[in-house]
Amino acid sequence: MTYSEPKLRRHFAILLGCTAALAWPLAAQAQDTAEDTEAQDTQSGGLAEIVVTAQKRAQNVQETPLSVTAISGETLAVQGVTEVADLNRVDPALQIGKATGTVTTFIRGVGNPVTTAGNEASVPVYIDDVYFIRASFAYFDLSSVERVEVLKGPQGTLFGRNASGGVINIVTKDPDTSSPEMKATLGYGNYQTMDASLYANMPIGDRVAANIALSYNDQGEGWGRNKKLVDPLDTSLGYQDGGEDYWKGRHFSARGKLLFDLTDTIDLKLVGYYVNLHSQIGIYSRPFPGTVGGSPDAAHNGFPIVPGAMPDPSQVLPQLGFYDVSLAEEQYDDNEGYGFSGKLDVELGFADFTSITAWRKSDELYYSAGNYSDYNWLRYDLNVIDEQFSQEFQLKSKIMSPVEWILGLYYLDAKGGFNPTTIYGPGTDMAGIDYLDIRGRQDVSSYAAFGQVTYPVTDNFNITGGLRYTIDKVTGTGTTDITFLPGVFGPDPLTIRAQQFDANNDYGGANGVAIVDGDNPNHSRKYKKLTWRAAADYKVTADALLYASLSRGYKAGTFNTLPLDLPALNPEVVDAYEIGFKTEFGGNVRLNGALFWNDIKNPQIQAQRNGLVFLANAEASRTKGVELDLSWAPVYGLTFRVAGSYLDAKFRGFGDVDGNGTLDCATYEYSDVAPGNIDQLTTDCSGNRLPYASKWKFSGGMDYEHDFAGAGRARFNLSASWSDKYPWDADNVYFEPSRFLMDGSISFTPEDYDHVTFRFWMKNITGEKYNINYYAQASGSAYSSAPGAPRTFGGEISFDF
Repeated sequence: MTYSEPKLRRHFAILLGCTAALAWPLAAQAQDTAEDTEAQDTQSGGLAEIVVTAQKRAQNVQETPLSVTAISGETLAVQGVTEVADLNRVDPALQIGKATGTVTTFIRGVGNPVTTAGNEASVPVYIDDVYFIRASFAYFDLSSVERVEVLKGPQGTLFGRNASGGVINIVTKDPDTSSPEMKATLGYGNYQTMDASLYANMPIGDRVAANIALSYNDQGEGWGRNKKLVDPLDTSLGYQDGGEDYWKGRHFSARGKLLFDLTDTIDLKLVGYYVNLHSQIGIYSRPFPGTVGGSPDAAHNGFPIVPGAMPDPSQVLPQLGFYDVSLAEEQYDDNEGYGFSGKLDVELGFADFTSITAWRKSDELYYSAGNYSDYNWLRYDLNVIDEQFSQEFQLKSKIMSPVEWILGLYYLDAKGGFNPTTIYGPGTDMAGIDYLDIRGRQDVSSYAAFGQVTYPVTDNFNITGGLRYTIDKVTGTGTTDITFLPGVFGPDPLTIRAQQFDANNDYGGANGVAIVDGDNPNHSRKYKKLTWRAAADYKVTADALLYASLSRGYKAGTFNTLPLDLPALNPEVVDAYEIGFKTEFGGNVRLNGALFWNDIKNPQIQAQRNGLVFLANAEASRTKGVELDLSWAPVYGLTFRVAGSYLDAKFRGFGDVDGNGTLDCATYEYSDVAPGNIDQLTTDCSGNRLPYASKWKFSGGMDYEHDFAGAGRARFNLSASWSDKYPWDADNVYFEPSRFLMDGSISFTPEDYDHVTFRFWMKNITGEKYNINYYAQASGSAYSSAPGAPRTFGGEISFDF
């Protein structure tokens, strides 16, 4: 939905009106507390201090000289932010989507939407100090977390591993030896959605404690339906009645921690976790508005199955409801993962030592209808493997040391890929092929050494310098096995191992296939990079900090695992320049801001050519912008927050993404209704806007708590966000329209039963229709998307012990 200025004003008027209505009782409360000195001491307004570990040590977020947004676990729970993808609504610098069970992350325009196994994000997610290469979004459940930190800009020194755009750092609750605790929550919402969560903390003696966090969500009814065509070859006949539910899913996650205070100077923390996901949410399943389903050049007896033209389609499938699909077979994603980590902290006489060891593995099975239409043209069964081991050592100065320093070593061993991807259906039958098994795998070995020091020039002025040297070895292996139908090369099926298709990728050999026996060649590349950070900060007053920084971030080169025979990518390098300020006024007003400029060399982006969508290097891009964040707590129990960002993100040069000598970002094949009229259109993306980069974004809200004498305690929360339109791809052909989202909740804790809380909530109050992801088939159609959630609402009851 595109927002005109009057409509946008109306939506913010709704937010303002609701805020005013909820805040009306405050006038009397403020007057009473002003007249009562004792009450004023105990009920004065104030913003809570948040401690972060953005620089690998505990610091007040207002004293950390870099751009970081920190959200406490309590705030996340009140606002109904239950997963990483919901952070879009909290921090305007973020753009996060869901895709085939995982998430795509962008900060300040830096990132890529490719979720292919083996590809690593430019904005990685860390959970309890552990880097996650690729994981189901069920891993990123935000129940029972201590806080989430969003670090903006390259983090190439301390976090380092592929953090060219920034970092999302999730810190879960640690066990506590002081007292037992338990919280259980049960909820039910529309679309037959059941929620349940449990958090329990148990001291085991004076030096040992354990906790466990369980979370379960089951959406039994889909947002839309899968409506089948009466005749897939004649769309004019429309759809059959009814249809199965679509856009639903379930997930379960479990996490446990053990804390051992071995001695007064040695602590050991062990973590284990398990997730299980079965979902259609985030899977590309319906044609993007204005495009066709199926492939225009997919023909039967010489005529296209679904005629159309690209990039400006002339024929569209009969209109479905926004949440409806028309698929020959169901698409879904199954993902199971588990892992362990251990953190050892040792206080030495001159410094503190930390060791972080982690291992995780996941297995994913993704069923895809390749042409996203009711004609069963192609089917993809993707078996995804993902496993990693990491080890990090840190040695850092004592907390009160006049010079702060940290030294570290890091090692990562990871593998990810397809084992296999099976392709079959009428589309392969026409070429005499029963099915194809494509295997592609990437192995990564990464070594790094890093250090950073902060030196106090004066009591108020500090300078910081840091270096990180990384060596990445990346190896890609893969095969393509083709099984031919009986009768093609004899009476029995024949399976051969094909090295490559012909140069034009047009299936031009015998029976449509050019055959070269033997394994696909292995590919191996080594990358070495020095990244750095230089910064200065000046404390103007006790509550005002100015800072400036220059930093370089790096994302290692990579291979496409599907298909493997494309050239290896060069590393993505980001040089970032930033100045910012952090201020507080009287303890109840907080205003932070930053100006930034990022020069990006060899950005890794999604590109299209000859029926393939793949990861490639553009030549260069640039992002620049400004961010502001204001929080205000005028009286006890009431907090307002508003944040905004402006982002100008463009390709400065696109270059030759696939090595064929052509300056392009996409090549589209298109066809007319008549057979044989297949041609190509090549576009140059230099000067285009970066994908997923909104120029303007805003978020805001209010939270109000009030005690009703003799009754109990109530809490009202209202939050909203607005995002400007942004392009889905480098070609800037299709844009996601601007969107306005509003969420709200009311909770009540009875005075006589203060361990019980009732909460009622609603998300997407205005019923906004929007997409959370998009996928482009370079064959000229099957531009498909996945919708975000419609208006949802429900209630829950929580028990605290």
